[in-house]
Amino acid sequence: MAPAVTSAVALVTTAAVALALAASQPIGLPGCNTTCGDVSVPYPFGFGPPHCYWHGFNLTCDGTSSATPRLLLGDGTLRVTKISLRNATVRVMRTGSILNTTGEVVIGDAGWNVTFGSSFRDHGYLLSSRNELVVSGCNVVATLLAEVGERTPRIISGCATFCTIGDGGHDIGPKRDLVATTGKHCTGTSRCCQAPLSLTSPPTEVQVRWLCTGNHTGEQELAPVNVFVAEEGWVDRTGLVGAKELQEAPLVLRWMVTKELPPRNRCADDVRRKLCKSQNSECRAEQPAGYTCICQSGYDGNPYIDGGCRAVDLFACSLQTSMSAKTNSLMGALANVPIRSGGTIANARKEHKATTLYPMAVYQSPWTNLSQKVSPPQ
Repeated sequence: MAPAVTSAVALVTTAAVALALAASQPIGLPGCNTTCGDVSVPYPFGFGPPHCYWHGFNLTCDGTSSATPRLLLGDGTLRVTKISLRNATVRVMRTGSILNTTGEVVIGDAGWNVTFGSSFRDHGYLLSSRNELVVSGCNVVATLLAEVGERTPRIISGCATFCTIGDGGHDIGPKRDLVATTGKHCTGTSRCCQAPLSLTSPPTEVQVRWLCTGNHTGEQELAPVNVFVAEEGWVDRTGLVGAKELQEAPLVLRWMVTKELPPRNRCADDVRRKLCKSQNSECRAEQPAGYTCICQSGYDGNPYIDGGCRAVDLFACSLQTSMSAKTNSLMGALANVPIRSGGTIANARKEHKATTLYPMAVYQSPWTNLSQKVSPPQ
């Protein structure tokens, strides 16, 4: 076999072995389901029998409402799309807005206070600072409050929108601002604004106020007030979703283990032994009061189960970064590998001088990036 072919096959085979090892690495307890639809569910999360999850991390795998089972958190208004043990985060889709005035809701001069909701706060989750507050409307300001320390509630985000309402009830502001409304960024002067969250915390409520007193019928008709929190960058990528169209928005939640463990500001040995089951794991004390586990340097996997942290294959790691650059040229060489002087696979097949060679199909994964495809000879 030609050197180019041998090298390509060796790289692809190694990648396949690495993928197989990763796929066989356990993420949950024995006898427990670890997938719901297309979402992986690693311990301490779980669903089904109580022994499959740590207390407080039980989820619901709902297979009745759609063709693909949905992984639900809390009261069912949050749909889980990704769980990260390394970052201690959960990405969820939240249904609806915090405040929406397209219906019978009318904001008076005194403003409006809306509870953020307890769909995840009651289960020990925090709203990650990787989210942002988004407000649409005219001449309205919204602030997001949270329980932070002794001086509560405390503002963790806020922004205001501005419109210039003419005598006819129309927005007579600069037309360039209107482009931002239908584009991918809120400027504050384009009937919408967005602001980052100052820190990770448990949110309590949103306060909404008009910027001026008087009759606000014009503002309401021109741009109904819509307030929601979404993953940072989501509005920029998708454009502001209209108040009447918002179905789901992504949220990033921060989690930590709080139940069945003593509240301390450090990881004592008894906490580490009870929570971080893998031999090659470490315990971390989290604020305000909880714990998480991570695999030690050089290991990866699930630190919450026995044997969950496995040694990282350094060759496989280097393969991840070098595979993309090397395989394109190697796989391209498969299309023109000399069989004999002046011949190739294509004409060798015609002359029946060699067995037909078809490049193997390669699964597209983080380990491989084979953009070139070699077609079999006609």
